Amino acid sequence: MKRKSIAKVLLPVLMAGSVFVKTSLAEETPEELKAQIEALKQQMSAMQQQMASMQALIETLQGKLKQVETKTEKITPQFVAKESKPVFGKSGLEWQLYGRVKMDYHYDTARIEKYNDFVGAVANRKQHPDYQNDSTNFNPRDTRFGALVFHKRGDWVVKGHTEIDFYGTNAGNNIIPRIRLAYADIYNSKTRTSIRFGQDWIPVAQLNPSTIEFGILTAAGNLWWRVPQLTIRQKVFDNWEFLGSLMMHRRISTGSEERMPWLLARVQYKNGVLNKVFGKGSMIAIGGGYKHEAVDASLPSPHESDVDRWLIVGEWKLNFDLFDQKFQFKGEAWTGRGIDDEFLRYDLGVNAYGEPIEAYGMWGNLVWSINPRWSLSIGAGFDDPNDSEILKGTSAAALNDRQFTKNTQYFANLWYKLTDHMRLGVEAMHIETERDEWVDTANRFTLSAFYNF
Repeated sequence: MKRKSIAKVLLPVLMAGSVFVKTSLAEETPEELKAQIEALKQQMSAMQQQMASMQALIETLQGKLKQVETKTEKITPQFVAKESKPVFGKSGLEWQLYGRVKMDYHYDTARIEKYNDFVGAVANRKQHPDYQNDSTNFNPRDTRFGALVFHKRGDWVVKGHTEIDFYGTNAGNNIIPRIRLAYADIYNSKTRTSIRFGQDWIPVAQLNPSTIEFGILTAAGNLWWRVPQLTIRQKVFDNWEFLGSLMMHRRISTGSEERMPWLLARVQYKNGVLNKVFGKGSMIAIGGGYKHEAVDASLPSPHESDVDRWLIVGEWKLNFDLFDQKFQFKGEAWTGRGIDDEFLRYDLGVNAYGEPIEAYGMWGNLVWSINPRWSLSIGAGFDDPNDSEILKGTSAAALNDRQFTKNTQYFANLWYKLTDHMRLGVEAMHIETERDEWVDTANRFTLSAFYNF
């Protein structure tokens, strides 16, 4: 079609030129006619060059058109809500759906109580004479589904995030989903300020060890949980982030006298000078918090009428190369008083008289990225409450399975990346739970199959 259009334009021009030549033959001299013929030849040559350039341009544009059409066909419209006809939700929302299927095969050499499907502490031998009973567990409960939804308005990005898994209190195979994450986040790209409200990971002690085990060193030095909160983050320059938060475990009973949430703050430094000493993505942070709380009046007398809880925690993540291999060393160290429900340390915050228990703990983890398919991780952590405070008014034999005078976990695992979405892993974990005069031990061996989508 393009060639016919060009010909239609050039044909009248050539015909007019031929008429002009015929009418002028009688009046022109041979020399003048020769000059005109030469000029026409030059014009024809220039026109041929222009036509060649135009043809090359047409072919280039046609090639680009095919590329655009191919890319357009690859877009999955069900994941993008269009302004005119949204597939999910309302107009103008961008969606990202994700999830994973995970199956863990556990073999335990002794009873690991209260948590069952993930590691906490070994059962108290004084309450479980068969605490050394070994058993096998087939556990699919760490399967997850999530949705991330957001939209932009000028400098503002508003995001909603929900995620569920299948942990909970149901027995047997009658497993129902539970909320892991459920929050909204408002971010201003100009001021670099974000406000997050809803249930999210605790805003201090943000790091977790790279265990296959779902418990990620629960009650063994790692403070973690997902708790309802109101958190403000402010980035300064490119390396600093300042955080303030109000956080409180969901109320279990209306008879509770808790009125004050945790007041938390955190300062983080990332990249910058750390990148010169270590590698890109290295980070250090320090945080802490305070909470004043009334104590249950039904506790034995004499007991405290209220308590002051506090926490100080340091975090680090250092990336480095050694012998042309990539390594990461990360961990946390903390100390505090009255640290319990919000940090997954149930029954470890106050003693039988309602007095807050002082404790400290830490964990460290070295991750070796052997190659794109293999990675090795080793680490350990411990949680050490004050012995005299946790045993006040009770005995080691009376401590429940969540309570101890010290709890330590060691682990090593190996992941193999079968495809970009499928991984297989094996892990060995050793647990030592000290209760005053004796130590209860157990091992957990895990084979895991993990499909990420």
